[in-house]
Amino acid sequence: FQERSLRLAGLIEDQFKTRVGRKSRGVKQSSLWVLWNTAMPSVLVEVGYLSNEKEEKELNDPLNQVYIASGIYRAFRDYKMELESMN
Repeated sequence: FQERSLRLAGLIEDQFKTRVGRKSRGVKQSSLWVLWNTAMPSVLVEVGYLSNEKEEKELNDPLNQVYIASGIYRAFRDYKMELESMN
């Protein structure tokens, strides 16, 4: 499911850059324990770092939280529509 995972991650990254206004750190591939042996496409989304004062303020802003959640939702919705159109 590596290719599909990368596609979903790319869609999330695009939503974060264009609609949410988050700085992109790029899509990276790694063998992470939380994603190990999944039987479906899987991604780990890091929306920011509480150790960064500016990002901590942004992450604690309820409106910004809505934008982040909306970006993840839109990316998943678009990914699902792509898969369904292939079938």
